[in-house]
Amino acid sequence: MRAAGFLALTAAFALASWLGWWTVPVLGLVWGALHARPAAKPPQVARPLRSAAFAALLGWGVWLLYDLGAGQGGLGRLGWRVAGSLGLPLGGLVAATLLFPALLAWSAAALGGRLVSYLPSRPNRRPPEPDGSRP
Repeated sequence: MRAAGFLALTAAFALASWLGWWTVPVLGLVWGALHARPAAKPPQVARPLRSAAFAALLGWGVWLLYDLGAGQGGLGRLGWRVAGSLGLPLGGLVAATLLFPALLAWSAAALGGRLVSYLPSRPNRRPPEPDGSRP
């Protein structure tokens, strides 16, 4: 995948996560469906799955960085309390927070790619015979 396409996908995941966490798997599902391979070709879905997962991770990370940069965000104040109650360091909580959208996007992209393989394929049309009759 080219860098510009990946940047656009990351921006789409950042916008999706701003709208709500549930839009991340919706976008992942669409991404997986658009990049599914036909059943006749060998399944090579690792790259679209990885790109969806990594773009979702980066898109979600954009909002975490924005929250840290804003200075008034809840990540600093609330993060320590939540991490302490879970028995994790703050870095572990941030890692788990970034892993969440990556797993959502990865699994939804895999599902989208699989669902497309169940769609009926277009019939194989043969060209008309030289005399104009249908075969």
